Amino acid sequence: MKRSFTHPSVWDRLKVTPFSAAITKHQSLSFRVPSIPLCMTLLGLINCTQDNDPKPQTARDYSTSREATTILNEDPFEAKQYASFWLPELHGGRGTITREQVRSGQQAMRFSFQKSKYDGSNLSAHTELATAPLPEGEDERWYGFSVYMPSAAMADDPEPLIFSQWHGYPDDGVSHTVPPLCLTLKGDNDIELAYTASSRPITTDMQMPTHSKIRLLGKAQYDQWVDYVVHVKWDPKGKEGVLQVWMNGVLKVDEHNIAIGYPEKRKPYWKIGMYCWSGQSKYRERVLYYDETRVGDATSFYEAVRPRTAYPE
Repeated sequence: MKRSFTHPSVWDRLKVTPFSAAITKHQSLSFRVPSIPLCMTLLGLINCTQDNDPKPQTARDYSTSREATTILNEDPFEAKQYASFWLPELHGGRGTITREQVRSGQQAMRFSFQKSKYDGSNLSAHTELATAPLPEGEDERWYGFSVYMPSAAMADDPEPLIFSQWHGYPDDGVSHTVPPLCLTLKGDNDIELAYTASSRPITTDMQMPTHSKIRLLGKAQYDQWVDYVVHVKWDPKGKEGVLQVWMNGVLKVDEHNIAIGYPEKRKPYWKIGMYCWSGQSKYRERVLYYDETRVGDATSFYEAVRPRTAYPE
């Protein structure tokens, strides 16, 4: 069965305002067997011939259906264009569907940053796709994605690059600051995770958060796909905040009851691609690929959003 994609129409208020380079100054689930409705039981008793008997649901069928109910958006980049839930911010280079490198299926998304296109503005440092911010009243999401970084266009570059970020969505009359969560490729080839929080409203541009933390996730693995799963529950007060990050199935970050995010009505939106905030690079063109992107709701789980190797027909 082929997958279907959700395309919510939520762009009426989305404000994608890039942030500045100031960030550099700071550094299992149990399964419940579903009850069978009475009407289905009676139907099964009436239609008792062999051809009409309902087949029992296998564990795999149930797992697949349960996963599907928790997925809000997904894009394996198998169509001619990226899915309509993405908002493009492809200013500093290009974002194209490609067959050059593929995690699963036949296509993936290629992002490039070309320093010749950098004009000194923050906008020209971005080559990204963005989701919508969370609806008011929601504060938790699961994300799955896979990233391929070719060494010939990414390794040993002294200029850092953010390749995945969760950006704040300021309330009316409130200002932007650094993203409350991001993944960065550093100049020494380290993969760095940084998250921040503020217990007070952000009232001035680039106002410093009241809390921040940096975690090193290891060296970049070039010329291969690296799978990520990120589970985050936003809570700027530090009572119920959660951050879990897996890389290639290994739990790298597992923090609970933390302060993460800002006191905003709508919680952060996700951006994938490249933010080369310095506008510089040793390479004429920096390139990376994304595949197997999924966004799950608060009831989702690791198996539901993780990148796949194959799909049922």
